[in-house]
Amino acid sequence: MNSLLKIIALISLLWMLLSCDGSNSARRELLIPQFPYQVYLDSMGEDQWSPNIGDDGEGFVAISHKIRYPEMPDTLTLSHFVDSLLQCYNIALAFNTMAYDVSTAERYMSESDFGLEQADALDSINVSGISERDIREALLSASKTAAAWIRKGKEPNSQENPDVDRFYEAYNRYSTAFIENHISDEEFKPETILKEYSEIHAKALADTASFRLELLRMTLEETDFSKQCVLAREFAYCNYRHPQRSDKEMVAVLDKLLRENKYSPLLGELWRMWRVALQINIFGSRSNDGAMYNLFYNDMRNRVALVYIAHLKTHPHDKVAFKEFLRLAQAYNITRNSPCLFGNNANLEDMELFYSVYNENTSDENNS
Repeated sequence: MNSLLKIIALISLLWMLLSCDGSNSARRELLIPQFPYQVYLDSMGEDQWSPNIGDDGEGFVAISHKIRYPEMPDTLTLSHFVDSLLQCYNIALAFNTMAYDVSTAERYMSESDFGLEQADALDSINVSGISERDIREALLSASKTAAAWIRKGKEPNSQENPDVDRFYEAYNRYSTAFIENHISDEEFKPETILKEYSEIHAKALADTASFRLELLRMTLEETDFSKQCVLAREFAYCNYRHPQRSDKEMVAVLDKLLRENKYSPLLGELWRMWRVALQINIFGSRSNDGAMYNLFYNDMRNRVALVYIAHLKTHPHDKVAFKEFLRLAQAYNITRNSPCLFGNNANLEDMELFYSVYNENTSDENNS
């Protein structure tokens, strides 16, 4: 009898150990990704207001001459369609970068010699990624004209610039037919990816205090990339109004997805969420006088753009993917002379990506 009791006790002990080990394994698998850019913040000196990040410096330097275009991988062979996608993206990237340098020069026009760095960069704008001659030449002329006005102490956006008109005319000739042939009113429907989407979305907006951790767990444990992206967006919504909001944690989750080199229609929107969190609450600020890191942000945008292009090469009739690619390409850089009345245009993105979603949900509830 004693031997039998000992065996039973031993089995019970082994079961407990195995159960604990299984529980620990589950906890180990749910590792929350660490904020990947802490090194930039840790390297700041006591007299620094903003981190130093690569060619962006401390977020105020001119960058038009440093534009980095996407590098096509060997696995993505060029075709007329792929080249057109890449050209549309590169043209928008160059124009928006020119706009950033102009905005910085205009912001500090009254400060002696401040705009000269921007003028020099605009004179040397990198257009190596643009092969369409008319567009390239118009962009070069518009940029050089802006540089000349800055040197004269005049704000380029307050002047008539025929070269900008010439740029738009050339771009419209190049892109209008191409875009019209592939665009539609169709929008991404997350419920086609995630059956429980409506319930999860409603809870993400209404139960921000208690649902955030559960959403994080669901996002990290999901193995299907398309579903994971849908859940990550809901996690970002939930985080936005959480009492212990953590944008670093949100960026860490999104950053991992953006680097997967896998396709989801939501990649462009997730990139914008990633960028606005870094700009407003981590690296920069809401202010027109805050640091801005457009080269850094656009390195990730380039990565995402290539994923869209690779997907569209094999799915050329995917209207949703094409629309989301255009939205990614045409999203403005963070600039200092934005239409926003109180700060830079990251505030407008914040309202569009987050605040408006909550308002829309409140309106739907009031109308129901």
